[in-house]
Amino acid sequence: METLKIRIAAVNWKLRTIRGDSEFFGHFYDLVEQAHGAGANIIVVPELMVLELLHLEPQLKEPDVPKYLVQYGKAIEEWIERISNNSGLVLVGGSHFKETSEGIVNACAVGHPSLGIVLGAKNNLTQYEKEMWDLVPGTSLVQIPDRRLGVTICYDSEFPESGRALAEGGVTIQCVPAFTESLYGFNRVRWSGHARTIENQCYLAHSSLVGDLGREPVPTTYGSSAILCPPLKQFPSSGILATTALNEEGIAIAELDMDLLEEARATGDVRNWHDRHLSQWPIRDSI
Repeated sequence: METLKIRIAAVNWKLRTIRGDSEFFGHFYDLVEQAHGAGANIIVVPELMVLELLHLEPQLKEPDVPKYLVQYGKAIEEWIERISNNSGLVLVGGSHFKETSEGIVNACAVGHPSLGIVLGAKNNLTQYEKEMWDLVPGTSLVQIPDRRLGVTICYDSEFPESGRALAEGGVTIQCVPAFTESLYGFNRVRWSGHARTIENQCYLAHSSLVGDLGREPVPTTYGSSAILCPPLKQFPSSGILATTALNEEGIAIAELDMDLLEEARATGDVRNWHDRHLSQWPIRDSI
């Protein structure tokens, strides 16, 4: 039987100074082309890479950022769908602002060559997203069954129940588009990613936005992108298959052996996935 292998790329996108929206789409294309040229058939880009477009409105006030950038949502979705259709790859398009009947959401568009665009919104919003941007939360997670793929946008990945819900649905590759301003935030997302790979014995692709605008909402960033795995004997003890340099543009690429993952789940000294509790743990005063 042929071994099922998937080649995945996590993009460390560094914000560029641009003079028109065509330069933003050109930057996007360059990174996707580089990853696809290296053989990736799944590509994950960071959360809110659309903030690069704020170079076009340097005087824009912070509360107005989503209202301004929402105009690019449809073009971004159409571009992701076209690239996916033309190349045959699955493109986890980071996230952008999207207008809905409830308000503006932080949405991830996943381009799939046969499904078209699959959309999901960030469910757990940061205080900044709620108080400064007045975003509304999503109510579900994105899953692409044929690639065993699921998405949790940045803060969503910090909650065990999100990864567990995806894993219970058959997801073995969790994609995390992220944007973190500091080492604190980066560590929270990266360490949460490692925890999800241990709890669910799955792969995880963490893609970071780096660079800055020199002002809010991106005064600073901190991050690298990586492909993570459970630290079992079949994989590196670090739980890292590939990573980029900190705070520099780059692409982490790794080949994911899905059969090896199933072997690790079934034969390891610890079998977190099979030993998981399907109901709540009881709490008592003593045994």
